[in-house]
Amino acid sequence: MIYFDNNATTAIDPAIARRMYDLQLQGLANPASQHRPGRLALKSLEQAKNSLLDALGAPNSGMETAQVIFTSGGTEANNLAVRGYAAIRPGLVIVAASEHSSLLDPARELGPDRCRVLPVDTHGRCDLQQLEDWLKADATRISLVSVMLGNNETGVIQDVRQICQLCLPYSVPVHSDAVQAIGKIPVDMRELGLSALSLTAHKLHGPVGIGALILLPGEKIAPMLLGGGQQLGLRPGTEPVVPAVALADAVGLSCQALSGGEYAIVAELRDRLETSLVALGNVEVIARQSERLPHVSNVAFLGLDRQAVQMALDLSGIACSTGSACASGSSRPSHVLTAMGLSPTLINGSIRFSLSRNTTAKEIDSAIELIARVLKKITC
Repeated sequence: MIYFDNNATTAIDPAIARRMYDLQLQGLANPASQHRPGRLALKSLEQAKNSLLDALGAPNSGMETAQVIFTSGGTEANNLAVRGYAAIRPGLVIVAASEHSSLLDPARELGPDRCRVLPVDTHGRCDLQQLEDWLKADATRISLVSVMLGNNETGVIQDVRQICQLCLPYSVPVHSDAVQAIGKIPVDMRELGLSALSLTAHKLHGPVGIGALILLPGEKIAPMLLGGGQQLGLRPGTEPVVPAVALADAVGLSCQALSGGEYAIVAELRDRLETSLVALGNVEVIARQSERLPHVSNVAFLGLDRQAVQMALDLSGIACSTGSACASGSSRPSHVLTAMGLSPTLINGSIRFSLSRNTTAKEIDSAIELIARVLKKITC
């Protein structure tokens, strides 16, 4: 099977799996315990936090140290950001129309008086003029702006740095879902100007079930859960030491791979795939002119049904998707592509191919041949 669904989840790195196994066999104690095994567990947890902060350009020195709140994944981290800020700072939460549902849904749950959806254009880019107009009109009513760094369906990279610069004079915090971006493009919280950032391990060749919300020093949110003082009371419950270490390892290894040029190679493979598919005819790459993550390609097979194409490719040995894995199997059109104002023909025929640093040129060439056969078969 050729696996082109890495935005849904990635294969765990063998080195990370081995380290998790070794740590589990050590029998790490509860990091809140006051005995020696507990202190050793706490040390491992703190080392994981420091590693994450250093890798992502977050403050990590004395009183000016960012907070790392470990969560069950990106969805929980996003919910904690939206709900946590909204509870502390009553007012409007602004989210982009192309956000993941784990941001759009909790924002909309606040009600129409507390949620504004920032439009995107046909290239998937946020309307920054609209954001600036809202800030100038009444920034005191805005409690949070949340914009994804790299889109999970199209790969479109938002100008988060510019968004932060627009919000800075009004002291409006900016959160970004960086789940798909970390390890594929440089991510530096200080350079971008972010107040908060979400991430997860399983998009980075780490395990499922561990993520984090990183908050700059001084940022305050309310917890979603009660019943313990762990993680400054913001996410109570015994901290998952082994998964936390695995998350830090996954981020570190992914950033090393990025620095080593591995994702430049992935981008070349992605481009080869797109060029070959377009040459088949009646194929269009969505948001091809936008700055995109190097591993994501959303391709529209014009005149065909996306679910029929996806199933045919699956039977032929290619694993891909019709959009976000969280909406997989849904007959509803992609809310991301709909927000971009694309035609029904493009939306109905869209397939997402997402590569990884493990993708090979041989897989790309084989996939091109298989896709060509599938298209010939289902269009006859």
